[in-house]
Amino acid sequence: MKKNKFTVLFSVTLFALLLFGCSEWAVDSTNQGWTHFEAGDLDSAEYYFNDATLWDMTYADAYNGLGWCYLLNDDLATSLSNFESALAYDFSLTDASAGATLAATELGSHNDAISYADRVIDENSAYVFSHLSSVSIEDIRLAKAKSAAALGDFEEALSEVQEIEPSFSADPLTSEGQAAILAKIEELISSYGG
Repeated sequence: MKKNKFTVLFSVTLFALLLFGCSEWAVDSTNQGWTHFEAGDLDSAEYYFNDATLWDMTYADAYNGLGWCYLLNDDLATSLSNFESALAYDFSLTDASAGATLAATELGSHNDAISYADRVIDENSAYVFSHLSSVSIEDIRLAKAKSAAALGDFEEALSEVQEIEPSFSADPLTSEGQAAILAKIEELISSYGG
């Protein structure tokens, strides 16, 4: 009887140590991933982010890191899937919403892109991606503008463009104005490195 109690107690203790230890290892591996990501070594970053998901399958920032790696490697569908996983585990992860905005826009999932963009804008109207400062609120607003225009909502597209360039003016109800809005979106995307 004592042996069974000891076995149960040992098993519970070991399980708890593994559970909490795994989360710590996932955090450490994810931090290594971000170090490699920031250095531009996406292959190593991807390795560490994947490793983190093996230690803790619910660690949102690891999926966020994978999403950004795949996004920068133009694997948009895999990128969006990882951002969605990150958001399923931590809905408040702004970097994942930002990445999902960019991936969804390029995939043509425009309604989703607008929803993700609205989350970022609502959470931080001066957003800058914490691991790649060249990605900022302007990129999010331009992705939203591009998606809005693709859905035929040129008034919303114009509104987002004017957040970046307040002096820009065009009539969103005319074909000439719509063409001007589309041209301005592309011009701004080029100037922001998108």
